[in-house]
Amino acid sequence: MLNSPENHRSRADDVCADASLIAAEDGLIRYIRQHAELAERSGYTIPADWSHHSQYHLLLALGRRHTPAPRPKGLTGMPARLCYSNAAQYARNHHDQGLLYAEGFARTLDVYLPHAWTVRPDGTVIDPTWDDEPGRAYIGITVADPALWPYDGGGILQDFRRLMPLLRDGFRPSALADLGRPLADALPHE
Repeated sequence: MLNSPENHRSRADDVCADASLIAAEDGLIRYIRQHAELAERSGYTIPADWSHHSQYHLLLALGRRHTPAPRPKGLTGMPARLCYSNAAQYARNHHDQGLLYAEGFARTLDVYLPHAWTVRPDGTVIDPTWDDEPGRAYIGITVADPALWPYDGGGILQDFRRLMPLLRDGFRPSALADLGRPLADALPHE
C-alpha cells in the first residue's frame, strides 16, 4: 500500500525537514520566476489573448509544491533520463491507488531541472526515476487527465508541440488536479 507508515517521516523529523524543504522549494520558485522574467524580457511578442507567456508563467500560475517522500518498498528506479515516460507509466500502473502524473521542475544535488514524477492524493511525491535523496524539491502541475500524460518520452512543458496549445489556450479545468501546497503563500516577489 502506498500510504503505509514506513513510507512517511516521523513527526519528530518533520520540523527540521519542513524548514529545509521550504527553503529548497523557495529556491526552486525563485529559479522559475527568474526564467519567467527572462522570457518577458526576451523581446518575443506573445499575443495578449494567450493564457500564459511561457512554461514558467504557467507553472507560477498553476503549479503546486509537492512534498518528497521515501519510495515505497519494492520500487526500484526506472531508467534515468526517461522521467516523463517513467512517471506516466508508473501513474497509469498505479492509477487505482490515486497516483497522478506531475511535471515541472525539481531540485537535485543543488541543480534545478525539468522533471516529471507521480503524486499521491495527499500531495506527496513518488519519483519512479530518482532515488529519494535528501534535499529534493518539486514544483509542478498535477495532470489528472491520462490522455495528456506523455507515454512517448517527451514532457508536456518541454515538448513544443504539447506546450504551445497550453500556452495559448490553457488547460481544461478538469485536466489538472489540485494536489500539493500553493506556491504563493510562502514566497514574496523580490
